[in-house]
Amino acid sequence: MQNQPTDPQNEPQNDFWDLGEDDLEPNEAKETNEPEPQPTAQAAPLEEILSELDDDPPTPPVPSQKPEPAAQSETTNTPRRYRVKGTSQEAMPTTRNEKLIIGALLASLVCLILWGIYTYLNAAPNGKLAEYKEDFPIQGDSVTIESVETWWREPVRDGDEPDVGVVVEARLIPCASIKISEGGSSILQVSFRDGEEQLIGDILNLPISNGKFEKNSSDMISVFATAGFENPTTINPYVNQDIAPWTLAIVEGADGAEPIVKTRIKANRK
Repeated sequence: MQNQPTDPQNEPQNDFWDLGEDDLEPNEAKETNEPEPQPTAQAAPLEEILSELDDDPPTPPVPSQKPEPAAQSETTNTPRRYRVKGTSQEAMPTTRNEKLIIGALLASLVCLILWGIYTYLNAAPNGKLAEYKEDFPIQGDSVTIESVETWWREPVRDGDEPDVGVVVEARLIPCASIKISEGGSSILQVSFRDGEEQLIGDILNLPISNGKFEKNSSDMISVFATAGFENPTTINPYVNQDIAPWTLAIVEGADGAEPIVKTRIKANRK
Protein backbone atom coordinates (compact mmCIF):
# COMPACT_ATOMS: atom_id res chain seq x y z
CA MET A 1 0.00 0.00 0.00
CA GLN A 2 1.37 3.38 -1.14
CA ASN A 3 2.12 5.98 1.42
CA GLN A 4 0.18 9.23 0.76
CA PRO A 5 1.67 12.54 1.66
CA THR A 6 0.07 14.30 4.46
CA ASP A 7 -1.93 17.38 3.70
CA PRO A 8 -1.20 20.07 6.16
CA GLN A 9 -4.66 21.46 5.67
CA ASN A 10 -6.21 18.23 6.81
CA GLU A 11 -4.21 18.09 9.98
CA PRO A 12 -6.03 18.75 13.13
CA GLN A 13 -5.51 22.32 14.30
CA ASN A 14 -5.28 21.68 18.00
CA ASP A 15 -1.77 22.90 18.48
CA PHE A 16 -2.77 26.51 19.40
CA TRP A 17 -5.15 25.55 22.13
CA ASP A 18 -2.88 22.76 23.32
CA LEU A 19 0.01 25.18 23.48
CA GLY A 20 -1.92 27.61 25.53
CA GLU A 21 -3.07 25.11 28.02
CA ASP A 22 0.38 23.64 28.37
CA ASP A 23 2.33 26.86 28.72
CA LEU A 24 0.09 28.73 31.22
CA GLU A 25 0.21 28.06 34.87
CA PRO A 26 -3.02 27.11 36.55
CA ASN A 27 -2.99 30.16 38.73
CA GLU A 28 -2.25 32.46 35.85
CA ALA A 29 -5.07 31.10 33.81
CA LYS A 30 -7.46 31.65 36.61
CA GLU A 31 -6.40 35.20 36.96
CA THR A 32 -6.80 35.84 33.32
CA ASN A 33 -10.34 34.55 33.11
CA GLU A 34 -11.61 36.42 36.15
CA PRO A 35 -12.83 39.98 35.56
CA GLU A 36 -10.83 42.75 37.05
CA PRO A 37 -12.39 44.13 40.22
CA GLN A 38 -13.96 47.56 39.83
CA PRO A 39 -12.95 50.22 42.35
CA THR A 40 -15.67 50.76 44.86
CA ALA A 41 -16.72 54.26 45.87
CA GLN A 42 -15.40 55.28 49.19
CA ALA A 43 -18.13 55.92 51.68
CA ALA A 44 -18.62 59.54 52.56
CA PRO A 45 -18.16 60.57 56.12
CA LEU A 46 -21.24 60.92 58.31
CA GLU A 47 -20.69 64.59 59.03
CA GLU A 48 -20.84 65.49 55.33
CA ILE A 49 -24.09 63.57 54.90
CA LEU A 50 -25.69 65.37 57.83
CA SER A 51 -24.53 68.74 56.57
CA GLU A 52 -26.05 68.02 53.19
CA LEU A 53 -29.35 67.14 54.82
CA ASP A 54 -29.36 70.39 56.82
CA ASP A 55 -28.61 72.57 53.83
CA ASP A 56 -32.05 72.61 52.27
CA PRO A 57 -32.32 74.30 48.93
CA PRO A 58 -33.60 77.95 49.16
CA THR A 59 -37.30 78.47 48.78
CA PRO A 60 -38.07 80.03 45.39
CA PRO A 61 -39.53 83.57 45.68
CA VAL A 62 -43.31 83.87 45.51
CA PRO A 63 -44.34 85.93 42.50
CA SER A 64 -45.88 89.31 43.37
CA GLN A 65 -49.68 89.43 43.33
CA LYS A 66 -49.76 93.14 42.36
CA PRO A 67 -51.40 93.46 38.97
CA GLU A 68 -49.25 94.95 36.35
CA PRO A 69 -50.55 98.20 34.85
CA ALA A 70 -52.38 97.70 31.66
CA ALA A 71 -50.54 98.81 28.63
CA GLN A 72 -51.74 102.12 27.29
CA SER A 73 -54.00 101.70 24.37
CA GLU A 74 -52.48 102.65 21.12
CA THR A 75 -55.65 104.51 20.22
CA THR A 76 -55.40 106.89 23.25
CA ASN A 77 -54.88 110.41 22.02
CA THR A 78 -51.73 111.90 23.47
CA PRO A 79 -52.28 115.60 24.44
CA ARG A 80 -50.45 117.91 22.18
CA ARG A 81 -47.97 120.34 23.58
CA TYR A 82 -47.72 123.74 22.00
CA ARG A 83 -44.62 125.76 22.23
CA VAL A 84 -45.04 129.48 22.65
CA LYS A 85 -42.69 131.32 20.44
CA GLY A 86 -41.00 134.07 22.39
CA THR A 87 -40.43 137.40 20.83
CA SER A 88 -36.91 138.58 20.60
CA GLN A 89 -37.91 142.21 20.96
CA GLU A 90 -38.12 143.66 24.45
CA ALA A 91 -40.12 146.71 25.52
CA MET A 92 -37.89 149.71 25.34
CA PRO A 93 -38.22 152.33 28.09
CA THR A 94 -39.67 155.67 27.11
CA THR A 95 -36.92 158.16 26.58
CA ARG A 96 -36.94 161.70 27.93
CA ASN A 97 -37.54 163.22 24.50
CA GLU A 98 -40.55 160.97 23.92
CA LYS A 99 -42.00 161.97 27.28
CA LEU A 100 -41.58 165.64 26.40
CA ILE A 101 -43.30 165.15 23.05
CA ILE A 102 -46.22 163.27 24.63
CA GLY A 103 -46.59 165.94 27.31
CA ALA A 104 -46.61 168.69 24.69
CA LEU A 105 -49.30 166.90 22.68
CA LEU A 106 -51.49 166.44 25.75
CA ALA A 107 -51.07 170.09 26.74
CA SER A 108 -52.03 171.17 23.21
CA LEU A 109 -55.11 168.95 23.30
CA VAL A 110 -56.23 170.38 26.66
CA CYS A 111 -55.73 173.94 25.42
CA LEU A 112 -57.74 173.17 22.29
CA ILE A 113 -60.62 171.77 24.35
CA LEU A 114 -60.63 174.77 26.68
CA TRP A 115 -60.56 177.17 23.74
CA GLY A 116 -63.52 175.36 22.16
CA ILE A 117 -65.54 175.58 25.38
CA TYR A 118 -64.71 179.26 25.81
CA THR A 119 -65.69 180.01 22.22
CA TYR A 120 -68.98 178.14 22.57
CA LEU A 121 -69.93 179.88 25.82
CA ASN A 122 -69.26 183.26 24.29
CA ALA A 123 -71.32 182.58 21.18
CA ALA A 124 -74.33 184.25 22.86
CA PRO A 125 -74.22 187.46 24.89
CA ASN A 126 -74.24 185.72 28.25
CA GLY A 127 -70.79 186.38 29.69
CA LYS A 128 -69.72 184.41 32.73
CA LEU A 129 -72.80 182.62 34.00
CA ALA A 130 -71.23 181.97 37.39
CA GLU A 131 -71.35 185.70 38.23
CA TYR A 132 -74.86 187.07 38.69
CA LYS A 133 -75.60 190.76 38.29
CA GLU A 134 -78.84 191.49 40.10
CA ASP A 135 -78.19 194.69 42.03
CA PHE A 136 -80.80 196.96 40.44
CA PRO A 137 -80.83 199.57 39.10
CA ILE A 138 -77.99 198.67 36.78
CA GLN A 139 -76.48 201.41 34.62
CA GLY A 140 -75.44 200.60 31.07
CA ASP A 141 -73.82 202.79 28.42
CA SER A 142 -77.09 204.42 27.31
CA VAL A 143 -79.80 202.53 29.17
CA THR A 144 -80.49 201.93 32.86
CA ILE A 145 -82.22 198.67 33.83
CA GLU A 146 -84.53 199.45 36.72
CA SER A 147 -85.76 195.89 37.48
CA VAL A 148 -86.23 192.41 36.07
CA GLU A 149 -88.90 189.89 37.11
CA THR A 150 -88.86 186.20 36.07
CA TRP A 151 -91.28 183.22 36.18
CA TRP A 152 -92.48 180.08 34.35
CA ARG A 153 -95.69 179.52 32.43
CA GLU A 154 -97.29 177.31 29.79
CA PRO A 155 -96.89 178.54 26.20
CA VAL A 156 -99.89 180.18 24.54
CA ARG A 157 -100.75 178.20 21.41
CA ASP A 158 -103.91 179.97 20.24
CA GLY A 159 -105.94 183.15 20.83
CA ASP A 160 -105.31 186.72 19.81
CA GLU A 161 -101.70 186.81 21.03
CA PRO A 162 -100.09 183.32 20.72
CA ASP A 163 -96.44 182.80 21.58
CA VAL A 164 -94.73 182.92 18.20
CA GLY A 165 -91.72 180.71 17.64
CA VAL A 166 -92.12 178.39 20.64
CA VAL A 167 -91.22 174.80 19.83
CA VAL A 168 -93.98 172.20 19.96
CA GLU A 169 -92.18 170.06 22.57
CA ALA A 170 -92.06 172.87 25.15
CA ARG A 171 -94.61 172.51 27.98
CA LEU A 172 -93.22 175.17 30.34
CA ILE A 173 -91.19 178.21 29.20
CA PRO A 174 -89.23 180.82 31.20
CA CYS A 175 -90.46 184.41 30.97
CA ALA A 176 -89.30 187.85 32.17
CA SER A 177 -90.46 191.47 32.36
CA ILE A 178 -87.85 194.21 31.91
CA LYS A 179 -88.27 197.82 33.08
CA ILE A 180 -85.93 200.61 31.93
CA SER A 181 -85.49 204.25 32.87
CA GLU A 182 -86.28 207.10 30.52
CA GLY A 183 -83.22 208.26 28.71
CA GLY A 184 -81.17 207.48 25.61
CA SER A 185 -81.43 205.07 22.72
CA SER A 186 -79.74 201.68 22.32
CA ILE A 187 -80.44 198.03 21.70
CA LEU A 188 -80.69 195.20 24.21
CA GLN A 189 -80.00 191.54 23.45
CA VAL A 190 -81.85 189.12 25.71
CA SER A 191 -81.03 185.37 25.98
CA PHE A 192 -82.04 182.41 28.16
CA ARG A 193 -79.72 179.59 29.29
CA ASP A 194 -80.31 176.37 31.20
CA GLY A 195 -78.49 175.08 34.24
CA GLU A 196 -75.78 173.55 32.05
CA GLU A 197 -75.07 176.93 30.42
CA GLN A 198 -76.66 175.85 27.14
CA LEU A 199 -78.45 178.49 25.07
CA ILE A 200 -82.22 177.92 25.17
CA GLY A 201 -84.28 179.15 22.26
CA ASP A 202 -83.51 182.26 20.23
CA ILE A 203 -81.69 185.49 21.12
CA LEU A 204 -84.14 188.42 21.31
CA ASN A 205 -83.17 191.87 20.02
CA LEU A 206 -85.04 194.78 21.72
CA PRO A 207 -84.42 198.25 20.19
CA ILE A 208 -84.83 201.25 22.54
CA SER A 209 -85.45 204.84 21.45
CA ASN A 210 -85.60 207.77 23.87
CA GLY A 211 -85.96 205.46 26.83
CA LYS A 212 -88.85 203.46 25.30
CA PHE A 213 -89.04 200.00 23.75
CA GLU A 214 -89.89 200.47 20.10
CA LYS A 215 -92.01 197.31 20.04
CA ASN A 216 -94.69 198.65 22.44
CA SER A 217 -93.56 202.29 23.04
CA SER A 218 -93.26 201.58 26.77
CA ASP A 219 -90.53 201.49 29.36
CA MET A 220 -91.54 197.91 30.28
CA ILE A 221 -91.71 194.83 28.11
CA SER A 222 -92.35 191.08 28.62
CA VAL A 223 -90.25 188.46 26.89
CA PHE A 224 -90.28 184.63 26.83
CA ALA A 225 -88.01 181.82 25.64
CA THR A 226 -88.85 179.77 22.56
CA ALA A 227 -87.96 176.51 24.38
CA GLY A 228 -88.28 175.19 27.91
CA PHE A 229 -89.23 172.11 29.93
CA GLU A 230 -90.67 169.31 27.81
CA ASN A 231 -92.15 167.67 30.92
CA PRO A 232 -94.18 170.08 33.11
CA THR A 233 -93.38 168.03 36.25
CA THR A 234 -89.72 169.06 35.87
CA ILE A 235 -90.65 172.24 37.69
CA ASN A 236 -90.87 170.23 40.95
CA PRO A 237 -87.15 169.31 41.15
CA TYR A 238 -86.42 172.83 39.89
CA VAL A 239 -88.31 174.25 42.88
CA ASN A 240 -86.42 171.88 45.20
CA GLN A 241 -83.15 173.11 43.68
CA ASP A 242 -82.33 169.64 42.39
CA ILE A 243 -81.79 171.29 39.00
CA ALA A 244 -79.34 174.15 38.52
CA PRO A 245 -81.14 177.48 38.00
CA TRP A 246 -81.74 178.85 34.52
CA THR A 247 -80.52 182.34 33.69
CA LEU A 248 -81.65 185.52 31.89
CA ALA A 249 -78.83 187.65 30.43
CA ILE A 250 -79.11 191.20 29.01
CA VAL A 251 -76.37 192.66 26.86
CA GLU A 252 -76.31 196.26 25.69
CA GLY A 253 -74.75 197.06 22.34
CA ALA A 254 -72.74 194.83 20.01
CA ASP A 255 -72.51 191.06 20.05
CA GLY A 256 -69.95 189.50 22.39
CA ALA A 257 -70.07 192.26 25.00
CA GLU A 258 -70.31 191.45 28.67
CA PRO A 259 -73.91 191.29 29.97
CA ILE A 260 -74.99 194.17 32.18
CA VAL A 261 -77.70 191.99 33.77
CA LYS A 262 -77.58 188.31 34.60
CA THR A 263 -80.33 187.02 36.90
CA ARG A 264 -81.77 183.65 37.87
CA ILE A 265 -85.12 182.43 36.56
CA LYS A 266 -87.22 182.06 39.68
CA ALA A 267 -89.17 178.88 40.41
CA ASN A 268 -92.61 180.52 40.61
CA ARG A 269 -95.33 180.00 38.00
CA LYS A 270 -98.00 182.26 36.53
